[in-house]
Amino acid sequence: MIDYKGKIIVIAGPTASGKSDIAIKLAKKINGYIINGDSRQVYKYLNIGTAKPVFDKQISSDTYILDGIRHYLYDFVDPKENFTLFDYQLSVKKILEKENGIPILVGGSGLYIDSVVFNYVLTQNDIFDSTLQSKSIEELKNLAKAYLNDMNESDRENKHRLIRAIQREGVNQKKGDKLNYLYFVLDTQKEILKERVRKRIEKMFDNGLLEENINLLKKGYTYNDKGMNSIGYIEFKEYFEKKISLEDVKEKIYSNTLSYIKRQKTWFRRNKESKWINDEKDIYYTASNFILKE
Repeated sequence: MIDYKGKIIVIAGPTASGKSDIAIKLAKKINGYIINGDSRQVYKYLNIGTAKPVFDKQISSDTYILDGIRHYLYDFVDPKENFTLFDYQLSVKKILEKENGIPILVGGSGLYIDSVVFNYVLTQNDIFDSTLQSKSIEELKNLAKAYLNDMNESDRENKHRLIRAIQREGVNQKKGDKLNYLYFVLDTQKEILKERVRKRIEKMFDNGLLEENINLLKKGYTYNDKGMNSIGYIEFKEYFEKKISLEDVKEKIYSNTLSYIKRQKTWFRRNKESKWINDEKDIYYTASNFILKE
């Protein structure tokens, strides 16, 4: 759990909604710093496919500078490592305890973000369990059968989510005392997101997404590794098995990204206190008032 008495701002939203740019502009206005709230951008070497920011310089193992703003918890976990929700919350806790300024939690991974602002009660049981990891999806579903009705269709086929449900004896997460937070969700229109995703995928391929996957495989990583089981990477598995073409890979990335966006929006709507907003000026005005308010 996190014992932090200061204020924290969340800028959440689906993939391609423009979170990073808005967060940097806000940080400049309020003496803020940015903490990564994306479960895939924590991994090393997965740069293009995760749309990780291109930083100006690195100042420690997990700390970077971009446009004069400190960024934390990017690019520091090995793709083979099972970086858990427990690990993430603990990492954020350490940053909040030592840094000055207003923390801005930025990303599209709702579970990661909520584990901080709602102060999830996490234990060592949330750490990697090699026994469960070795089991198949069907074996895990059998062990988690009492909780399957509380899980959505995607999570019922997700090994990590099934393991977590088994370890916690349920899906719902116990919460502690929530932090003093302001929770923005960028409300970008569906058609705009679809167009941005198309353009982003083309740009990723132009920037070397295929080559990035090749280099990761040469380094000894596989698509069974947790980091590699991500959109922008896992779709290449069948390509290297000579089952599909590069155009098929692009379409799979597009389809999987849109499905993920849908799940992201569903998650963020669960928080009735979140502010769905698409005007930058409103974000800056509301955030400033929140900070000044006693």
